[in-house]
Amino acid sequence: MTASVPIWFDALQVGHVDVATDGTLSLRYDERWLQTSGAFPLSVTMRLRAKPYPSEVISPWLANLLPEEEQLQIMTRSLGLNQGDVLAVLTEIGGDTAGALSFGEPADPSRWAYTTLTQFYDTDDGAEALERHFADLGRRPFLVGEEGVRQSLAGDQKKSALAVLDPDGVPVLRLPGPNDRLAIPLNGAPSTLIVKPDNPNLPGITENEVWCLQIAQAIGIEAAQATILKASGRTAIGVLRYDRRLGRNGQVLRLHQEDFAQANGIPPGRKYERGTLRGLDLKALLETGRNVSANDALALLDQVVFNILVANTDAHAKNYSLILPVAAAPRLAPLYDVSSVLTWPHVVQSYAQNIAGKRRTPDMIAGRHWEKMARDIGYRPTDVRKRIQELVDKLVACRMKVTTEVAALQGATAGYVTQTAEAVEGNAMRMAGRL
Repeated sequence: MTASVPIWFDALQVGHVDVATDGTLSLRYDERWLQTSGAFPLSVTMRLRAKPYPSEVISPWLANLLPEEEQLQIMTRSLGLNQGDVLAVLTEIGGDTAGALSFGEPADPSRWAYTTLTQFYDTDDGAEALERHFADLGRRPFLVGEEGVRQSLAGDQKKSALAVLDPDGVPVLRLPGPNDRLAIPLNGAPSTLIVKPDNPNLPGITENEVWCLQIAQAIGIEAAQATILKASGRTAIGVLRYDRRLGRNGQVLRLHQEDFAQANGIPPGRKYERGTLRGLDLKALLETGRNVSANDALALLDQVVFNILVANTDAHAKNYSLILPVAAAPRLAPLYDVSSVLTWPHVVQSYAQNIAGKRRTPDMIAGRHWEKMARDIGYRPTDVRKRIQELVDKLVACRMKVTTEVAALQGATAGYVTQTAEAVEGNAMRMAGRL
């Protein structure tokens, strides 16, 4: 063994990852953690046990905690680390990750602190501070290298993990209100809000994603809470973290979670089904529901159907997650990262997974394809068709109300909201007509 990196849940050591002389990794749970009544596993692929887990199990799970592509390149260059040295990168930045764990150092609430964006960027204008923060993310993802900042989120798009502070400077678990302030968590303090700046290549992306998440909630699908954040020149999507909860005294606590790539033991490079190294197909994705209750398994089917109806063609394995709460069975995480490609003809229009065995676009989906999907996963085709029709009917019924609400958000462009709503409704109705 050449190195050992501890994994922490607050001040409790969950286990440690050892690095062998040949570079292979292994995970061993701490004996005290195994004896803790509220212990939870890191993953459904790594149940609690004394025997260590080998490199082929722990390595892809760790890799899925890091940013991808350009974001990872910039970050590792700033740190002076090899992109392939996942454990070393997590040791540097893994103080506040997706889920409840920290790497290298335990979370010490006595050291937690928050610096408001206005203070950090030395301006009294909150919108200007947010604008500067967006520019900062392009130069140093997650403010890598900044003293006290140790953060990581998966994905290849620019994003930030911030906290919402109330007027008294106390972190709160809610979308920001008029008198709240956005702040940078320091020294392992938990973030509460994921901020994703707009993208000029995807006009209307903020309105698009917020509308999709809010229409999902309106039709009965649990989805992440989201709003539009207005900077001085740009907008962003603000998403309340579902892997956080409030303690008895109102303090923000972390919940453990993992995405479906982690839950199936595949690295982030295989999050899409197609490629030389195949990722999860639709059947395997839905079968991940075996880890949750029957009701949650049906909710997972709803999430998959909804992503197809709205034409969220980028709904890959990392866009579905499980929550692994303390001393309780895994459950399905809320829907997140949903946007419709229907208003962006230059974006890939085919779904992330094959449907009925073939690569398909929204205009190709017919009743027989839904029937095959149902049979493949053990559901009665008539039940699946009925559920699709129910969701479409609810979407049509709620479309106007949700569109009005999203268009009224500060920073929203009403035309983009209406464009998304009309495109999605039309697509859903066409699919229902072909059932």
